[in-house]
Amino acid sequence: MPRDVDKKKTRKALRKLRKAAERAEAEGVELTDWEQEFVEGVDERLTKFGSAFNDLSKGGAEEALSSAQTEILRQLDKKSRGKSNGGFKTRKPLQAKKGFKPRPPVNRDISDDIEDFEPEPPESVKERSVPLIRALPNPEEPEKGSENSPETRIGTNRSPNKRPTFRVIEGGKTESS
Repeated sequence: MPRDVDKKKTRKALRKLRKAAERAEAEGVELTDWEQEFVEGVDERLTKFGSAFNDLSKGGAEEALSSAQTEILRQLDKKSRGKSNGGFKTRKPLQAKKGFKPRPPVNRDISDDIEDFEPEPPESVKERSVPLIRALPNPEEPEKGSENSPETRIGTNRSPNKRPTFRVIEGGKTESS
């Protein structure tokens, strides 16, 4: 079953194709044999089928030219206007990498890396112009172990060896049966 291709797009593609070929001929730009065959083949398919390609993976269903054909037509148009920038370029083949270059040896002499280090003689002990300040006990603070110290106030009248006693507090939950 043939595709429904937009007739406007078919006419537009035909017009561009024919204009590019006519402009190239008028400007004296020589089209290669391949380009000439391309123009003739696409022109024939557009007039006969309305589309120049059949595989829908190569372009839209409503388009007259595939994406590759559109690109080639664009290149032909540039060439016919004299604005050619080389057209399609062939890729360079991949080249093999250069051969193995040996690395410098890993084994080194440690003593080569160490610089001769001469320790500086210790400086003589300088006498201080300002005397050292030492902390003296504050006479206002109570000493540890005295009656007023916080350590003794926390555990008042309790000996650590005595077991706590069990006390029942009345007014708690009552058992009702």
